[in-house]
Amino acid sequence: MFKPTPPHLPANRIPGQHNRKSGAFWEWFRTAFRNRERRKMIQTLQGMDDRLLRDIGIERSDIPRVVDVFTDREWAVRPVSPDVEQSYRLRCDRAA
Repeated sequence: MFKPTPPHLPANRIPGQHNRKSGAFWEWFRTAFRNRERRKMIQTLQGMDDRLLRDIGIERSDIPRVVDVFTDREWAVRPVSPDVEQSYRLRCDRAA
């Protein structure tokens, strides 16, 4: 009688479970992604005018500190698009 071929994964490993090396890779990837998103968010907020920043409750000097305390849920929110910012400026110019 033939023995069944051994499973392609080691016996002590559960399918779908990542080893430490791949876990470290994903942690590095998440950190790199968050850093990239952080830089993009700071750049976007720096591009807004002071009135718009005041409307959302932050000052220009507080931008890096505010971005550093974002949670994963807050990172899922997209920043204001240039179209929305443009329409805001037009409304403010008309009101003035």
